[in-house]
Amino acid sequence: MRGFTTLAWALPTLVAGQKPQYPPAFPATPILPSSINCAPSVTPNVMDTTAPNAQVVCPGYKASDVQETTTGLTAHLTLAGEACSAYGNDIKDLTLAVQYQSKERLAVKIHPKHLAPSNQSLYILSPSLTPQPEVQYGSSKSASDLQFTWTNSPSFQFRVSRVSSGDVIFDTYGHKLVFEDQYLELVTNMVPDYNIYGLPENLRGFRIPNNFTQTFWNAYNLDNDQELDVNSHSVHPVYLETRYGNGSSMSHGVYARNAHGQEWLMRDSSITYRTIGGSFDLYFLSGSKPAEVISQYQTGIVSTPYLPAYWHLGFHQVRWGFQNWTNLQDVVDAYAAQNIQLEGVMSDLDYLKVNRDFTNNPGHYDVEPGKAFLDRLHANGQHYMPILDPNIYVPDPKNASDAYPTYDRGAELDAYIRDGNASYYIGVLWPGFSVFPDFITPQAQQFWTEQIIAYHENLAFDGFWLDVNDATSFCTGSCGQGRIEENPIHYPLAFPGDANTSVAVDYKFPEMFNVTNATEAASASSAMMSQSIMYPTPSVTPTPTVGRTLATPGVRNLTYPPYAINNFLPGHSLRKQVISPDATHNDGPYNSTEYELHNIYGHTSGNATYNALKALTPGKRPFFINRSTFSGSGNFSGHWGGDTNSKWSNMYFGISQALQFSIAGIPYFGVETCGFNGNADMELCTRWMQLSAWFPLYRNHNNRNTIAQEAYRWATTAEATRRIMNIRYSLLPYSYTLFHRANVAGETVLRALAWEFPDDASLKAVETQFMSGPALLVTPVLAPLATSVQGVNAVAGENKTLDAPLVHQPIHVRGGYVVPMQRAGNTTKTSRTSPWSLIVALDKNGQAKGELYLDDGISLAPNATKNVEFSFANNTLHATVSGEYNDGLPLANITIAGISSRPHRVSLSSGGKACNSRGAKLNHSNGGVLSITGLQHATSGGAWSGDLTVELH
Repeated sequence: MRGFTTLAWALPTLVAGQKPQYPPAFPATPILPSSINCAPSVTPNVMDTTAPNAQVVCPGYKASDVQETTTGLTAHLTLAGEACSAYGNDIKDLTLAVQYQSKERLAVKIHPKHLAPSNQSLYILSPSLTPQPEVQYGSSKSASDLQFTWTNSPSFQFRVSRVSSGDVIFDTYGHKLVFEDQYLELVTNMVPDYNIYGLPENLRGFRIPNNFTQTFWNAYNLDNDQELDVNSHSVHPVYLETRYGNGSSMSHGVYARNAHGQEWLMRDSSITYRTIGGSFDLYFLSGSKPAEVISQYQTGIVSTPYLPAYWHLGFHQVRWGFQNWTNLQDVVDAYAAQNIQLEGVMSDLDYLKVNRDFTNNPGHYDVEPGKAFLDRLHANGQHYMPILDPNIYVPDPKNASDAYPTYDRGAELDAYIRDGNASYYIGVLWPGFSVFPDFITPQAQQFWTEQIIAYHENLAFDGFWLDVNDATSFCTGSCGQGRIEENPIHYPLAFPGDANTSVAVDYKFPEMFNVTNATEAASASSAMMSQSIMYPTPSVTPTPTVGRTLATPGVRNLTYPPYAINNFLPGHSLRKQVISPDATHNDGPYNSTEYELHNIYGHTSGNATYNALKALTPGKRPFFINRSTFSGSGNFSGHWGGDTNSKWSNMYFGISQALQFSIAGIPYFGVETCGFNGNADMELCTRWMQLSAWFPLYRNHNNRNTIAQEAYRWATTAEATRRIMNIRYSLLPYSYTLFHRANVAGETVLRALAWEFPDDASLKAVETQFMSGPALLVTPVLAPLATSVQGVNAVAGENKTLDAPLVHQPIHVRGGYVVPMQRAGNTTKTSRTSPWSLIVALDKNGQAKGELYLDDGISLAPNATKNVEFSFANNTLHATVSGEYNDGLPLANITIAGISSRPHRVSLSSGGKACNSRGAKLNHSNGGVLSITGLQHATSGGAWSGDLTVELH
């Protein structure tokens, strides 16, 4: 059986520690009926063959009163005929504003001419919520890379093209502009077989198909959070397009700044952009290479990614089901005993008292033993980050034992979303009936900051991961109104692991498990069948279907708008399993609704959490990752890719997910390594630990009704993890420098091969390999039973078969690059104390370059920094230094690959003065590799204390 450890629970042989691990049982509470989570069904427009075609029935607009300036133009757009009312009420008069905002960026904005506080938030996404770029000083039409042209024949249409070549990058000619109060549509013509990338978040391939609909409406599906090709947790309406020809390529970007529910319909010769509200707020980026487009988007529009603290780049372990502080300590100790690095340990809901924020589970996660655990953890240079949910339990006011001061303080500040009337919106989440902080208001920020600081006074946690902020609610509408006396109550679905349910134990295993572990697979299949017979899945309550609603003059239908987007949750309704779209915010005079702001609840709750953590530890970079994100979230947050399934296919698509978020400006991305739902086996977990070692956010997380999957659980997985994690930790200086470049210049950390080699059309859809920065090529094994893997290597367009036994992952250093390293310690803190080493991989001309950035690794505004620029040519390495930060560590060794000569001596000088290099040793090996060791004495004052020159003789 290929060395697989025998499976645990419910099977013939038990393995200690491998059983499902359920958290402490809560007091018995009634369970809400599942019907409370039902919503009437709708038919998505893309599935409705009888739906009107707005391009046919609508009249379009005519432009008039065109005013041109040096930086753009404005015009009045008037409906060109009878209102069509296809999916809303037509807006008769619009304003067009074209802005040449910078040399590389052109903006096209179309919004209603008549705006007032009463309708402002319906159409305009406030710059207080997400960045909105303006015209840069000195910009002009004459200096722009891009050109805007338009026509009124037969109705208003426009094009955006390159000045240099005349190539059209966005083209609405032949199509009508549709602008209604609940529906916008714009169609752009596309070149044949076009190549576009981005539009996160979606679990799909890297290159977006030409026959695909991307729906944007944040949603969470407990049954399967990793369905392919559907809407997910985040909304980033930005795409990158690359066009190839004559051995070269040109790339550009398009960003539609709109937070409403929306769809992008990719078809053979066009892309149709539809939203259920807002305005056209479009930005075009000239590129002209993929890396330039991404940088222009991040530096010029949504802001660059934050720079993580150095320790954030370590490895983190979490499981839903850790019983208590002792259980956490056992996990920490087990990693140490296996010599596997562990930077942080996280808690899922288990640490909370009946899942209520800012509490501790009595008898299991009490404060005093928690303080002792954290003292020991911090003394080892390790960290603790619990889960946090943006919902607040509503106590029964008639039950003194149910008192919850956190809720009371939020109510005192009026910090919660309302139900459209005077009452708070009361939905359902893990604790029972709950309210939701209104994070767009200052009082909600005050409330959130107060609670986080107060909780930290009891337990010195090191950050948060914010969950279910899609914004999720497991009932339809404000279902808790008039029912608060039923709290505490169990939410209306079975928890994974709930006794006497069909999800008590998860018996699912990865593909090919029946081949590698035939006996155990048969036992699991039998146990699954027995459990399903004993506890059948409850039948789905039939729900009525709402027919296509019609536009009503002066009225917006917020819950069942005339245009139904293809929300993938059962029934497709916008009300399904979220805060209802007709819930209202406390932002008078606007009184915005969730209809406008649903897709940025994750963004605003994340920003509020980040701000609170900054207030908690002034001057330091918080650890914070967010389940739900929007354009601009990368400026303060990382992101994990949802409840991954323990499947080879889910591991595979994690690469495309990571690349999507590289475009979106959220490089601190990772997945639930080894899978969250279902059971990992040894081979899958081994390969996944290898793959995720290259994702900036590196954590292992699984469900409570599955077997344990910490990296030390299987001997083979432990060995493979030690190897790959030693590589990851030794490369931390390189990775940290990549994040610095992301922060200052909008460069990417993980990169598609198509971005690094943009003129090679054969790489346009490669999603099985990727680059870490410019220098490292990663070729992971993504299929079971494999001991080799194919990938592009050395020659673009040519696949090579690479050996990849189970404990090995192929990694290549790209010629022409210098990679700084430090020997791996057991944490990032100890790794930073190791002497320096360099890998110098020469190109065909015998040259290489590289960069190193250093600071204290934690301060938001470090007192001192250092940049080191490396260059190698003519057998001489130069390190040019700027900045005052000095770690005092020596350079111990240099490895040079691809060297054609055989030098026998090395000399060093620092700051123009010769160094004593008598202890240095040179060793030549086959393949043109030169190892230079024993340089510590020559650089004992600090390798980067001044300019350094290393000459080979």
